[in-house]
Amino acid sequence: MNANLMKNFVWLPLMLISLVLSHLAVAEEDVPYLLTVSAKGDMATVRALLESGTNPNVRDIDNVTALMYAARKDKSEVVKLLLDKGADPNAKDNSGWTALMLAARKNYLNTAEALLNKGADPALRDVSGWSAMGMAATSGYSEMVGLLIDHGMEVNIKSDDGKSALMYAAKNGDVSTIKILLSHGALIADRDRLKLTALMYAAREGRVAAINILIESGAKVDEQDQSKWTAVSWAVRKKHAEAVSALIAKGADVNHKDSEGTPPLHNAVLNGDVPMVAILIKSGANVKAKDQYGLSALVYALKGKSPEIVKMLKDAGGSY
Repeated sequence: MNANLMKNFVWLPLMLISLVLSHLAVAEEDVPYLLTVSAKGDMATVRALLESGTNPNVRDIDNVTALMYAARKDKSEVVKLLLDKGADPNAKDNSGWTALMLAARKNYLNTAEALLNKGADPALRDVSGWSAMGMAATSGYSEMVGLLIDHGMEVNIKSDDGKSALMYAAKNGDVSTIKILLSHGALIADRDRLKLTALMYAAREGRVAAINILIESGAKVDEQDQSKWTAVSWAVRKKHAEAVSALIAKGADVNHKDSEGTPPLHNAVLNGDVPMVAILIKSGANVKAKDQYGLSALVYALKGKSPEIVKMLKDAGGSY
Protein backbone atom coordinates (compact mmCIF):
# COMPACT_ATOMS: atom_id res chain seq x y z
CA MET A 1 0.00 0.00 0.00
CA ASN A 2 1.20 3.52 -0.80
CA ALA A 3 2.80 5.16 2.28
CA ASN A 4 0.71 8.34 2.00
CA LEU A 5 -2.47 6.33 1.48
CA MET A 6 -1.59 4.20 4.51
CA LYS A 7 -1.01 7.35 6.58
CA ASN A 8 -4.42 8.77 5.59
CA PHE A 9 -6.07 5.42 6.26
CA VAL A 10 -4.74 5.48 9.82
CA TRP A 11 -5.31 9.14 10.62
CA LEU A 12 -8.76 9.67 9.07
CA PRO A 13 -10.66 7.56 11.67
CA LEU A 14 -8.71 9.22 14.45
CA MET A 15 -9.66 12.66 13.14
CA LEU A 16 -13.33 11.65 12.95
CA ILE A 17 -13.25 10.33 16.51
CA SER A 18 -11.62 13.56 17.66
CA LEU A 19 -14.33 15.63 15.98
CA VAL A 20 -17.11 13.56 17.55
CA LEU A 21 -15.56 13.84 21.00
CA SER A 22 -15.13 17.60 20.56
CA HIS A 23 -18.79 17.90 19.56
CA LEU A 24 -19.90 15.89 22.56
CA ALA A 25 -17.78 18.02 24.85
CA VAL A 26 -19.43 21.19 23.51
CA ALA A 27 -22.87 19.57 23.83
CA GLU A 28 -22.18 18.59 27.42
CA GLU A 29 -20.94 22.08 28.14
CA ASP A 30 -24.06 23.64 26.57
CA VAL A 31 -26.44 21.22 28.30
CA PRO A 32 -25.29 20.23 31.79
CA TYR A 33 -25.85 16.56 32.55
CA LEU A 34 -28.41 17.30 35.27
CA LEU A 35 -30.65 18.90 32.65
CA THR A 36 -30.40 15.95 30.30
CA VAL A 37 -31.28 13.33 32.91
CA SER A 38 -34.04 15.53 34.34
CA ALA A 39 -35.73 15.61 30.94
CA LYS A 40 -35.48 11.82 30.75
CA GLY A 41 -37.04 11.37 34.17
CA ASP A 42 -33.98 9.48 35.43
CA MET A 43 -34.69 9.80 39.15
CA ALA A 44 -31.72 7.75 40.33
CA THR A 45 -29.18 9.80 38.40
CA VAL A 46 -30.82 13.11 39.27
CA ARG A 47 -30.76 12.17 42.95
CA ALA A 48 -27.12 11.03 42.77
CA LEU A 49 -26.03 14.25 41.06
CA LEU A 50 -27.84 16.43 43.57
CA GLU A 51 -26.48 14.49 46.54
CA SER A 52 -22.96 14.80 45.14
CA GLY A 53 -23.27 18.58 45.16
CA THR A 54 -24.55 19.48 41.69
CA ASN A 55 -26.29 22.86 41.71
CA PRO A 56 -30.06 22.25 41.23
CA ASN A 57 -30.32 25.63 39.50
CA VAL A 58 -27.65 25.00 36.86
CA ARG A 59 -28.67 26.34 33.42
CA ASP A 60 -27.95 25.80 29.74
CA ILE A 61 -26.90 28.55 27.33
CA ASP A 62 -30.54 29.72 27.05
CA ASN A 63 -30.86 29.95 30.82
CA VAL A 64 -33.17 26.93 30.92
CA THR A 65 -32.93 25.09 34.24
CA ALA A 66 -33.21 21.39 35.09
CA LEU A 67 -36.63 22.14 36.57
CA MET A 68 -37.79 23.50 33.21
CA TYR A 69 -36.36 20.50 31.36
CA ALA A 70 -38.33 18.21 33.66
CA ALA A 71 -41.51 20.32 33.53
CA ARG A 72 -41.72 20.47 29.75
CA LYS A 73 -41.47 16.67 29.61
CA ASP A 74 -44.04 16.23 32.41
CA LYS A 75 -41.58 14.51 34.73
CA SER A 76 -43.49 15.44 37.88
CA GLU A 77 -41.48 13.22 40.25
CA VAL A 78 -38.22 14.77 39.06
CA VAL A 79 -39.82 18.19 39.47
CA LYS A 80 -40.66 17.37 43.10
CA LEU A 81 -37.15 16.09 43.77
CA LEU A 82 -35.50 19.17 42.26
CA LEU A 83 -37.78 21.46 44.26
CA ASP A 84 -37.00 19.57 47.48
CA LYS A 85 -33.29 20.05 46.75
CA GLY A 86 -33.57 23.80 46.29
CA ALA A 87 -34.52 24.37 42.65
CA ASP A 88 -36.01 27.84 42.13
CA PRO A 89 -39.67 27.39 41.06
CA ASN A 90 -39.77 30.90 39.60
CA ALA A 91 -36.55 30.90 37.58
CA LYS A 92 -36.93 32.30 34.06
CA ASP A 93 -35.14 31.45 30.83
CA ASN A 94 -34.08 33.98 28.19
CA SER A 95 -37.67 34.22 26.93
CA GLY A 96 -39.05 34.81 30.39
CA TRP A 97 -40.64 31.37 30.59
CA THR A 98 -40.91 29.56 33.91
CA ALA A 99 -41.37 25.86 34.62
CA LEU A 100 -45.02 26.55 35.45
CA MET A 101 -45.62 28.18 32.08
CA LEU A 102 -44.16 25.15 30.34
CA ALA A 103 -46.46 22.85 32.32
CA ALA A 104 -49.52 25.05 31.79
CA ARG A 105 -48.90 25.30 28.05
CA LYS A 106 -49.03 21.50 27.74
CA ASN A 107 -51.74 20.87 30.36
CA TYR A 108 -49.42 18.89 32.63
CA LEU A 109 -51.63 19.06 35.72
CA ASN A 110 -49.52 16.98 38.13
CA THR A 111 -46.37 18.87 37.24
CA ALA A 112 -48.13 22.23 37.56
CA GLU A 113 -49.57 21.29 40.95
CA ALA A 114 -46.15 20.18 42.21
CA LEU A 115 -44.72 23.55 41.18
CA LEU A 116 -47.60 25.54 42.68
CA ASN A 117 -47.33 23.64 45.96
CA LYS A 118 -43.69 24.74 46.22
CA GLY A 119 -44.28 28.42 45.54
CA ALA A 120 -44.41 28.80 41.77
CA ASP A 121 -45.95 32.20 41.03
CA PRO A 122 -48.80 31.90 38.48
CA ALA A 123 -48.81 35.66 37.88
CA LEU A 124 -45.32 35.84 36.35
CA ARG A 125 -45.14 36.81 32.67
CA ASP A 126 -42.77 36.05 29.84
CA VAL A 127 -41.14 38.72 27.67
CA SER A 128 -44.28 38.86 25.50
CA GLY A 129 -46.53 39.49 28.47
CA TRP A 130 -48.04 36.00 28.70
CA SER A 131 -48.78 34.32 32.01
CA ALA A 132 -49.48 30.65 32.73
CA MET A 133 -53.18 31.55 32.93
CA GLY A 134 -53.20 33.07 29.45
CA MET A 135 -51.40 30.05 28.03
CA ALA A 136 -53.87 27.65 29.61
CA ALA A 137 -56.95 29.67 28.68
CA THR A 138 -55.99 30.08 25.02
CA SER A 139 -55.30 26.36 24.76
CA GLY A 140 -58.67 25.36 26.20
CA TYR A 141 -57.29 23.72 29.33
CA SER A 142 -60.15 24.35 31.74
CA GLU A 143 -58.77 22.13 34.52
CA MET A 144 -55.45 23.94 34.37
CA VAL A 145 -57.23 27.28 34.58
CA GLY A 146 -59.12 26.08 37.65
CA LEU A 147 -55.91 24.78 39.24
CA LEU A 148 -54.15 28.11 38.74
CA ILE A 149 -57.08 30.04 40.20
CA ASP A 150 -57.24 27.70 43.20
CA HIS A 151 -53.58 28.52 43.86
CA GLY A 152 -54.10 32.26 43.92
CA MET A 153 -54.14 33.34 40.28
CA GLU A 154 -56.18 36.50 39.79
CA VAL A 155 -59.09 35.46 37.57
CA ASN A 156 -59.35 38.84 35.84
CA ILE A 157 -55.67 39.30 35.08
CA LYS A 158 -55.05 40.58 31.55
CA SER A 159 -52.35 40.03 28.97
CA ASP A 160 -50.34 42.98 27.70
CA ASP A 161 -52.89 43.57 24.93
CA GLY A 162 -55.63 43.99 27.51
CA LYS A 163 -57.41 40.67 27.00
CA SER A 164 -58.63 38.62 29.95
CA ALA A 165 -58.71 34.85 30.19
CA LEU A 166 -62.48 35.03 29.72
CA MET A 167 -62.01 36.87 26.43
CA TYR A 168 -59.59 34.23 25.18
CA ALA A 169 -61.95 31.45 26.22
CA ALA A 170 -64.87 33.19 24.51
CA LYS A 171 -62.82 33.71 21.37
CA ASN A 172 -62.03 29.99 21.28
CA GLY A 173 -65.59 28.97 22.11
CA ASP A 174 -64.32 27.09 25.15
CA VAL A 175 -67.51 26.74 27.19
CA SER A 176 -65.91 24.65 29.96
CA THR A 177 -63.28 27.30 30.64
CA ILE A 178 -65.87 30.07 30.41
CA LYS A 179 -67.96 28.36 33.10
CA ILE A 180 -64.96 27.87 35.39
CA LEU A 181 -63.87 31.48 35.01
CA LEU A 182 -67.37 32.83 35.64
CA SER A 183 -67.80 30.60 38.69
CA HIS A 184 -64.61 32.12 40.12
CA GLY A 185 -65.73 35.70 39.59
CA ALA A 186 -64.56 36.62 36.09
CA LEU A 187 -65.95 40.00 35.05
CA ILE A 188 -68.31 39.32 32.18
CA ALA A 189 -68.49 43.01 31.21
CA ASP A 190 -64.72 43.55 31.28
CA ARG A 191 -63.18 45.15 28.19
CA ASP A 192 -59.89 45.12 26.32
CA ARG A 193 -58.04 48.17 25.01
CA LEU A 194 -60.46 48.52 22.09
CA LYS A 195 -63.43 48.18 24.46
CA LEU A 196 -64.38 44.73 23.19
CA THR A 197 -66.13 42.38 25.61
CA ALA A 198 -65.97 38.60 25.84
CA LEU A 199 -69.34 38.43 24.06
CA MET A 200 -67.97 40.44 21.15
CA TYR A 201 -65.02 38.06 20.85
CA ALA A 202 -67.40 35.10 20.80
CA ALA A 203 -69.55 36.79 18.15
CA ARG A 204 -66.56 37.79 16.04
CA GLU A 205 -65.47 34.15 15.87
CA GLY A 206 -68.97 32.73 15.45
CA ARG A 207 -68.93 30.81 18.75
CA VAL A 208 -72.65 30.20 19.25
CA ALA A 209 -72.40 28.08 22.41
CA ALA A 210 -70.15 30.69 24.01
CA ILE A 211 -72.55 33.46 22.97
CA ASN A 212 -75.44 31.69 24.65
CA ILE A 213 -73.67 30.92 27.94
CA LEU A 214 -72.30 34.48 28.19
CA ILE A 215 -75.69 36.09 27.63
CA GLU A 216 -77.37 33.64 30.01
CA SER A 217 -74.72 34.59 32.57
CA GLY A 218 -75.49 38.29 32.29
CA ALA A 219 -73.60 39.68 29.29
CA LYS A 220 -75.44 42.61 27.71
CA VAL A 221 -76.15 41.80 24.10
CA ASP A 222 -75.92 45.36 22.72
CA GLU A 223 -72.79 46.65 24.47
CA GLN A 224 -70.61 48.77 22.16
CA ASP A 225 -66.85 48.88 21.59
CA GLN A 226 -64.90 52.06 20.85
CA SER A 227 -66.22 52.08 17.26
CA LYS A 228 -69.77 51.56 18.55
CA TRP A 229 -69.81 48.05 17.15
CA THR A 230 -72.00 45.53 18.96
CA ALA A 231 -71.74 41.75 19.00
CA VAL A 232 -74.18 41.68 16.06
CA SER A 233 -72.05 44.18 14.16
CA TRP A 234 -69.05 41.88 14.52
CA ALA A 235 -70.92 38.70 13.63
CA VAL A 236 -72.44 40.29 10.50
CA ARG A 237 -69.12 41.71 9.39
CA LYS A 238 -67.45 38.30 9.83
CA LYS A 239 -70.31 36.45 8.06
CA HIS A 240 -71.35 34.30 11.02
CA ALA A 241 -75.03 33.71 10.27
CA GLU A 242 -75.69 31.29 13.15
CA ALA A 243 -74.11 33.69 15.61
CA VAL A 244 -76.28 36.54 14.33
CA SER A 245 -79.39 34.39 14.70
CA ALA A 246 -78.38 33.47 18.25
CA LEU A 247 -77.82 37.11 19.18
CA ILE A 248 -81.11 38.20 17.63
CA ALA A 249 -82.89 35.45 19.55
CA LYS A 250 -81.43 37.02 22.71
CA GLY A 251 -82.80 40.45 21.80
CA ALA A 252 -79.97 42.08 19.83
CA ASP A 253 -80.81 45.30 17.98
CA VAL A 254 -80.60 44.61 14.22
CA ASN A 255 -80.81 48.32 13.37
CA HIS A 256 -77.96 49.60 15.54
CA LYS A 257 -75.62 51.97 13.71
CA ASP A 258 -71.88 52.07 14.39
CA SER A 259 -69.76 55.21 14.81
CA GLU A 260 -69.84 55.77 11.04
CA GLY A 261 -73.61 55.46 10.90
CA THR A 262 -73.59 52.04 9.22
CA PRO A 263 -76.28 49.52 10.22
CA PRO A 264 -75.72 45.75 10.03
CA LEU A 265 -77.84 45.36 6.89
CA HIS A 266 -75.51 47.64 4.95
CA ASN A 267 -72.49 45.55 5.97
CA ALA A 268 -74.26 42.35 4.96
CA VAL A 269 -75.04 43.85 1.55
CA LEU A 270 -71.47 45.09 1.13
CA ASN A 271 -70.29 41.55 1.91
CA GLY A 272 -72.65 40.15 -0.71
CA ASP A 273 -73.89 37.84 2.04
CA VAL A 274 -77.29 36.61 0.81
CA PRO A 275 -78.14 34.40 3.83
CA MET A 276 -77.22 37.21 6.23
CA VAL A 277 -79.38 39.73 4.36
CA ALA A 278 -82.28 37.29 4.56
CA ILE A 279 -81.82 36.80 8.32
CA LEU A 280 -81.67 40.53 8.99
CA ILE A 281 -84.71 41.36 6.86
CA LYS A 282 -86.71 38.57 8.49
CA SER A 283 -85.64 39.89 11.92
CA GLY A 284 -86.89 43.40 11.27
CA ALA A 285 -83.94 45.25 9.76
CA ASN A 286 -85.03 48.62 8.38
CA VAL A 287 -84.55 48.26 4.62
CA LYS A 288 -85.03 52.01 4.15
CA ALA A 289 -82.34 53.04 6.63
CA LYS A 290 -79.52 55.20 5.31
CA ASP A 291 -75.89 55.50 6.37
CA GLN A 292 -73.83 58.64 7.03
CA TYR A 293 -73.61 59.25 3.27
CA GLY A 294 -77.37 59.15 2.84
CA LEU A 295 -77.23 55.84 0.98
CA SER A 296 -79.59 52.92 1.51
CA ALA A 297 -78.78 49.22 1.44
CA LEU A 298 -80.47 48.99 -1.97
CA VAL A 299 -78.02 51.50 -3.45
CA TYR A 300 -75.09 49.39 -2.26
CA ALA A 301 -76.75 46.24 -3.61
CA LEU A 302 -77.10 47.86 -7.04
CA LYS A 303 -73.47 48.99 -6.94
CA GLY A 304 -72.41 45.50 -5.96
CA LYS A 305 -74.32 44.00 -8.89
CA SER A 306 -76.08 41.48 -6.68
CA PRO A 307 -79.49 40.87 -8.33
CA GLU A 308 -80.60 38.40 -5.65
CA ILE A 309 -79.99 40.89 -2.85
CA VAL A 310 -81.56 43.70 -4.90
CA LYS A 311 -84.72 41.62 -5.30
CA MET A 312 -84.80 40.73 -1.60
CA LEU A 313 -84.54 44.38 -0.61
CA LYS A 314 -87.16 45.56 -3.10
CA ASP A 315 -89.56 42.81 -2.06
CA ALA A 316 -89.12 43.99 1.54
CA GLY A 317 -89.91 47.58 0.60
CA GLY A 318 -86.38 48.90 0.16
CA SER A 319 -85.86 52.18 -1.68
CA TYR A 320 -83.01 54.33 -2.99
